[in-house]
Amino acid sequence: MHDLSNNDYCIASAIFTLSHNPQSSFPGWYYGKIETLGKKFKLGRATTYRSIEKLIEKELIEKNNDTGFLRTTQLWWNEFESLRLVKKDA
Repeated sequence: MHDLSNNDYCIASAIFTLSHNPQSSFPGWYYGKIETLGKKFKLGRATTYRSIEKLIEKELIEKNNDTGFLRTTQLWWNEFESLRLVKKDA
């Protein structure tokens, strides 16, 4: 449906998880470097940036233009996170 690669899914999932750190200085946002995010999955810089752009185009993540911070959208929640919760409860 969203035509995501494993890399795309891993990047978006990590953004979701990291943006929900209760001790974050910027709650709700991933504010680390994109390169650092890619290194967690052994992805190159270009691959990581392409994945971010694809996720933005598909409206699964959004970028704050002033800060460059990233976060997942309601669409990500509806399509991926909420389904994960349902599967756990089933």
